[in-house]
Amino acid sequence: MSEQPAIVICTTNARCLEVMQSSIAAYVPRKVEVIIFRNVGGSFGEAYNFGVRNAFITHSEVVVCNDDIVFTPTTWLTLLADVALLKEAVADLGYVAARSDYARGAQNIRCGSGRLDFLRFESERSIIETPVIAPICAWIHRNSWVDFAPINWFSDDVQCADMKRRHFVSRAYVHHVGSQTCGNDAAKCMADAEPWIKANRPALHAQHFARV
Repeated sequence: MSEQPAIVICTTNARCLEVMQSSIAAYVPRKVEVIIFRNVGGSFGEAYNFGVRNAFITHSEVVVCNDDIVFTPTTWLTLLADVALLKEAVADLGYVAARSDYARGAQNIRCGSGRLDFLRFESERSIIETPVIAPICAWIHRNSWVDFAPINWFSDDVQCADMKRRHFVSRAYVHHVGSQTCGNDAAKCMADAEPWIKANRPALHAQHFARV
């Protein structure tokens, strides 16, 4: 069983994959295994369930990645350094996710706080706990993994809740093109997810689909 996390990528149209792979080649140690799966599922969740379960056969840890991100020179080392710190302090560790310019909540660098410190918000120097993360670029251990729901939007919310673990935003950063996996038609993405959410997660449905 490898002690080095594998990078697991599921790609759909592969439009941005070449740039991502170039950044990995430039900034990630060569010994790190990169596993790329074509999206053979009917949803984001099904595709990543397949890819990650296969990676866990030979790796105890993986970094789940979208196919439209770009690593920086410090992404990999900072992410793993934060993982090491959190392993020492958090018994029920779930996701440790990179920040991005195209993400929601605490993962978005635009949600930073404090003064600018060498062109970054002071808060970007800290690890932040959050109830839900999007695994745009996120470390996870096999013991914490639970499968995604078979949907696109809200699969992150469901999975993070079902893990019953604590999730954190790392100091690491990746550029994220965005909307390459599920598309940018928000209304359609909401509508596609609603039947499953309504049937299986009524509290989440009431939170996001409440009719006025």
